[in-house]
Amino acid sequence: MEEGGNVFSIKDLENFSGIKAHTIRIWEKRYKILEPDRTDSNIRTYSETELKKILNVAYLNRNGYKISKIARLNEDELTQKVMTISSQHDELDKDFQPGKILMSAIRFNEESFKEALLPFIKNQGIEEAYCRFMYPLLEKARILWQTGSLSRAQEQFVRNTIKQIIIIEDYNLKLKTAKPGPAVAMINTSDNLTDNNFLFYKYILKKRGFDVIFTGGVLPASEVIEIYKIKPFEYLVINSSSFDFAEKKIGYFNNIGKSLMIKKIILADFPEETSKKPYEKLIITRNPVNFIKAVENLP
Repeated sequence: MEEGGNVFSIKDLENFSGIKAHTIRIWEKRYKILEPDRTDSNIRTYSETELKKILNVAYLNRNGYKISKIARLNEDELTQKVMTISSQHDELDKDFQPGKILMSAIRFNEESFKEALLPFIKNQGIEEAYCRFMYPLLEKARILWQTGSLSRAQEQFVRNTIKQIIIIEDYNLKLKTAKPGPAVAMINTSDNLTDNNFLFYKYILKKRGFDVIFTGGVLPASEVIEIYKIKPFEYLVINSSSFDFAEKKIGYFNNIGKSLMIKKIILADFPEETSKKPYEKLIITRNPVNFIKAVENLP
């Protein structure tokens, strides 16, 4: 199997792309979008190349392209379309040129990569620098990996280097008061690639005086109750970045919020628009800017 032998199930593709497994099967049959291998028991398996392709297809689909039109694109045309759309906002800030900054990452030059980012942090502060520059850079690196312009190692290098910057900023954060504020627990229930955002959200909460319970790693939803038994908290932040974050799971957390008397629950990095009226205790955010606004409006 190509791309280092990674094998994915159709459920993996659904979780990462947001395209339902049933829809993926229809697209395979009708448009030949993917060509999965099958195990001896006839279970579909997909390579990393096919994962990238469905991510690109999903990206174009969410940006208004019909699947029938996407299906007519060859591999090069598909990649070019994705690159064109992802680059539309690159020129909005003339001082920020993600392509040039990423060149040092391509060469695995950590010092050069950090030096390219430090002026933005110094001039704008870490919060604005992350929202305006580092978060878009992470998204750009992800798209470049999807389109084959960055290797997995290069994309991970970008994420890890930015993670180091956030950790250092968090470590050096000087709080205005030694008295802890309201307690907030942060639970990561998804293994999608948004751990940098979650670390940044920890910094945001700490800077605003919250007493943050941050365990790191991925935890089952049931651990919320176990944490609360040891250290009760008033607010709960959940990484909901997975497209598999179903209504059932949202209802589960809402019920926990009611039973534990939690004031508000923030679903961070929620992957898709929803027209459904959210539960009373829930706040849905989709990106770092949304998250900061939500935190600043907490009761």
